[in-house]
Amino acid sequence: MIKKQQITGVVLAGGKASRMGFRDKAFVILDDAPLIEHVVANSAEQVGQLIISVNRNLKKFEYLKLPLISDIKQAYSGPLVGICSAMHWMLSTGVKPDSAYLACFPADVPWFPHTLVEKLKQELEDKDKQVAWSECAGQVQPLFSLWSLKTLPIVEQAIENGLFGPKPVMSAVENVLVKFEKTDRRHFLNINTKETLQIAKSFIEP
Repeated sequence: MIKKQQITGVVLAGGKASRMGFRDKAFVILDDAPLIEHVVANSAEQVGQLIISVNRNLKKFEYLKLPLISDIKQAYSGPLVGICSAMHWMLSTGVKPDSAYLACFPADVPWFPHTLVEKLKQELEDKDKQVAWSECAGQVQPLFSLWSLKTLPIVEQAIENGLFGPKPVMSAVENVLVKFEKTDRRHFLNINTKETLQIAKSFIEP
């Protein structure tokens, strides 16, 4: 059985934020708090330890008092590089050496089920797979995923081959797609444009 303390979570905040006019998406304010604080609050309770993948303005993130890691190569290339870098951190300097799984959370999606990791973990174990990833309302959410560290060589090879997102890698690993019910209209809303930010704000306005 996979235990909570065996899972490291990574908040993926290392992108360029080009669709937000290169604003630091992690610090866009929603409901009186930066997006990063929403993601940290919702993810920290689901994993044994939490780290943040970030490639710029590292000092802005220090107040969160979490380990900060930067892409080990080809920075800003895509989230798969952040996942790869997090895996390397876990193997080399992770404070919990028994951590063997990586749970991913995108920094621009503040709302997601509090049972997300538990359900991914359950499916990973039941189906005896290496990666579990999410789907909700017919839309795949590849960044909400749980990875065995055994996939690191495959992830590294994918990056060498010019693949920088997790979705194309799934065909090369033993994976299970986990479906989530849309029990909250806010869940999995990706706030990566000014328009989606306004939609998010409309969800919380009285």
